[in-house]
Amino acid sequence: MSRKDAFNGHPSWEIIGKKGRWEVLPIKPYSDGEQRQWPPKPYRPSSEERYLVTLAKAWSVETGIRRPDVEYYLDKLPSGFALFEIDQVGNTAGVYKRLFGHPSGKYYDSILRFQPHFLWLMSGKQGICECILCGRYKVGPIKRRMAHSLGTQLFVGREKGTLVSPLETAPSSRSTSVASRAPGLISTRPQRQIKAAGAPYAQDEEGTEDVFKDQLKRLEANKGGKQGIEDDIREPNSMDWRAEHSYPTQYVHDWGGVNLIQRNLTLIEHQHAFVPRVGELVLFCPIFLHDHYLMLDERTQEYKFYSFQQKCFHGSPVWRGGVVAAVPSAPASDGPVDFPDIQDLPSKQTNLNVGGFRVETFPDPNNEEDKTMSKQYRYLPLRNIRPLTHWQMLLRGIPRMKWHPSIEHALTCMTTISLLEKWYFKGDWPDATIRCKGLYIGAELITVGDTVRIGPREKGKGCTDVLIVESIRLHLTEIKPEHVSPDSPLLSTKSYITLVGKGYTVDKSRHYRLQATDGDSQLGDPDAVPQEEVKILFRPVGSAIYGPWYPLHAPGNRYEISHDQILGRLCEAAAVQIWTGLLQRNSINGSKRDIKPTLDYDLKGIEQGRIYATQADERLDEASEGSILWYWADTRAEALDLQTINGLEVGKYDKVRDKDTLELWRTYLKILNGQQFSLDTIASKYTSDFPDADLSGSRRGRPPGSKVINGKLYKPGDPGYNDAVVGAVSGPPSTPSKRKESQLVGAALVSTEEEDEGSDDDHGGEISEDAADERYDAVAGSAKNETIGEGRLLPEQKKPRTKAEIMAGAVEQVEMSEDDDWYNDITLVRGGTEETEGGDYDPRAETD
Repeated sequence: MSRKDAFNGHPSWEIIGKKGRWEVLPIKPYSDGEQRQWPPKPYRPSSEERYLVTLAKAWSVETGIRRPDVEYYLDKLPSGFALFEIDQVGNTAGVYKRLFGHPSGKYYDSILRFQPHFLWLMSGKQGICECILCGRYKVGPIKRRMAHSLGTQLFVGREKGTLVSPLETAPSSRSTSVASRAPGLISTRPQRQIKAAGAPYAQDEEGTEDVFKDQLKRLEANKGGKQGIEDDIREPNSMDWRAEHSYPTQYVHDWGGVNLIQRNLTLIEHQHAFVPRVGELVLFCPIFLHDHYLMLDERTQEYKFYSFQQKCFHGSPVWRGGVVAAVPSAPASDGPVDFPDIQDLPSKQTNLNVGGFRVETFPDPNNEEDKTMSKQYRYLPLRNIRPLTHWQMLLRGIPRMKWHPSIEHALTCMTTISLLEKWYFKGDWPDATIRCKGLYIGAELITVGDTVRIGPREKGKGCTDVLIVESIRLHLTEIKPEHVSPDSPLLSTKSYITLVGKGYTVDKSRHYRLQATDGDSQLGDPDAVPQEEVKILFRPVGSAIYGPWYPLHAPGNRYEISHDQILGRLCEAAAVQIWTGLLQRNSINGSKRDIKPTLDYDLKGIEQGRIYATQADERLDEASEGSILWYWADTRAEALDLQTINGLEVGKYDKVRDKDTLELWRTYLKILNGQQFSLDTIASKYTSDFPDADLSGSRRGRPPGSKVINGKLYKPGDPGYNDAVVGAVSGPPSTPSKRKESQLVGAALVSTEEEDEGSDDDHGGEISEDAADERYDAVAGSAKNETIGEGRLLPEQKKPRTKAEIMAGAVEQVEMSEDDDWYNDITLVRGGTEETEGGDYDPRAETD
């Protein structure tokens, strides 16, 4: 095909035919597009060139016909599909391009989202379409880059790592901190869904209400107002949120759930900063030698087991990387975890499975298939556990080949970040902030009230500054109208995390008064914060041991840093002294050595760990040498890519969270909230294995006009029915009684020999016994000989029983009843009467 023929009639094309060799791919005649789904004005047709090129490229790869020296394009889009555009609100230069024609009436806003549907059409509609509009969209696995052979990168080139610049300078790492979530914070939401009445404005991929999209919608509606919006973040329609929070409703007053997150945060608030927290990454030693202590060998600067009895070292521990799955649950009986637990094994009243830490060996976050390491767990005392940031100190002297694989697995997650407990939304269009109560960053959990160490401002300098965290904020900037749409996976154009609070430093030169721009101002020697005030401001005990503290800002101001400036928690000075071996030093010449701990004792380990994670974490993009990228996750389980924790499947590995189960959970929430809704949809999915009763058949019971003649049921149309009704057949003598009473009552109504004799005397009549027998014999004989209608015999009438026979049967029945009978299964009682057939079956008819 010549170029002139190939591109005739398309003068507006800007890509096709411009460079190289091009071939057209005729599409197959399969389509489900509908022209009636096309939008009206102000939408207008748009160029489909990029769709034709991109889809042709994907199709050629799918069919295996692609050649490297040829570019392909489609001859047209499938029938019924067309691309339209509309101007962006407030931006005359920009347009939204959307592909319409899907049977649902929804549109595709990108080529990649239409591509699965197109390939499904070209396959002849084989199988199930998994595009985002057909309702069977599957969140694909994270695209991981190829693993690199890291070799000795953990130790080589330590000084080549560049620190992320502070908040006040440059764009810092905000442009790279989102890594897998750029350019804005991802809110993994499905495309447009047809909403029923009362349905939430936006939903996530599991169908749970997206409260953050609701807040953005309110914020947009308040655009131009004098004040923004402020509101607490509650997710009453999320089973996960309700399981972790107390939320009493007007229908549930006595029990509103348990606020598990707040309970955990309260526990953290009342314990030391050196105590490991749930979800943190640590180094742990499964086997600890008896009567030994982990101490620093100052001769080799290695950490080894030391015996005070033998006064010598006995080798290094075998360290592993792990995640803290549970913390001691018996602080009331054993007391809180305290300083002696760091180095010793104090006596406890409870076992380690209650009074210890459950630490699970950390699996490879780059391997989604094998997570079996999580099954290797131990309940350990605190002396067996050290922070992961100490890895360079603790592993000193241990060859790399002898490291347990879990150590490198844990270091791979040193640049992960996730927020905990988003509780407050505040915004003024087009910006907003979401306040949180916690932040998982790397190996540690930072909560409001903690004191964090701030990284040095310049390369090669030490750490001197700290921040007492008062607020953890997620900033959403440059929110646009398309971000408000439920279709958009983003909440904003840009997003970043900051920590706000009071800043202090041990460097006198960084006192805020000495940082004044007015050089002529006469300032004296700045005063340090009084120690009594330090005890109140700083949560860690003994913070004054680090040295005198000076404020970084005026009393009425606050200090703000970005998340990439955080080194870690400021732990108690005594704990740092034990960890670093400072307390092992003896006095020299009668004077005590300076055992003041530093703030940057693990600075190198943190820096090198983050550089290693940027290179090793396959979920991150390729990065230049020494740079740092951050992997943002919605939850801690996603950040660590855990399959199980405490033996329970979590995150994307949880098989219980299927569509039907999630729908059932939402039904339970509706019931708890007192909502009225139809159960037909749910009941159709959860039906019983037993068949329902057939209520659509004929009417139960006797047909109208039925008659009972001498214990026999005659229905209209039966032979002899008319004769019985008009009295053509004379019935036999009646039995003593047609009424149904109990056996004891019947016995009272039956005559006996003694009663008959007394009665005859009273009335002056006499009937002999033989005469009575002849009378009953005559009745029985007549019953045997009479017929009804067409020669059918009348049923034989039973001979009435005497009082003695009835009483004997009743006494026998009472004697056979025992106390144990009350504990036996109750027998089924038949219905109806004894005089009818069919459903009212008379068992005596077979015994006669």
